[in-house]
Amino acid sequence: MSATVMRDGSLCPPNISEAGVRRRMRFGAISTVLTVVLAGCVILTRARWFWSAAVFVPAYVAAIGFLQAGRRTCVARAAEGTFEHEDFSKTPAAEDNAARSREVATTIMRDSLLISVGVVALTIVLRALR
Repeated sequence: MSATVMRDGSLCPPNISEAGVRRRMRFGAISTVLTVVLAGCVILTRARWFWSAAVFVPAYVAAIGFLQAGRRTCVARAAEGTFEHEDFSKTPAAEDNAARSREVATTIMRDSLLISVGVVALTIVLRALR
């Protein structure tokens, strides 16, 4: 398991196990498929532009899943200050590790928001070009 390098150069140890990473990758993949299907429906049916906003939620969920897996940090576990084991049980994390996990979780939420807004914008553009 690799650690996430923080902005100040310090390391943030993972707060999820490999099983948790796989679970979040699977969740991200399923949400990505839903995003693509929904965006395709909006684009192909030439729905009104505001219907493109419907892809925001699945795109946000997909981004959260992939970013949590990539950064080995679960947003919910960071908020709780816990570590998730292979059997998905949780134990309290050391306070300094929990604080670092919360910082990484903040970047995951921010980046997911930016990605999902970008997906909505791309859907609007592609809808207009069709």
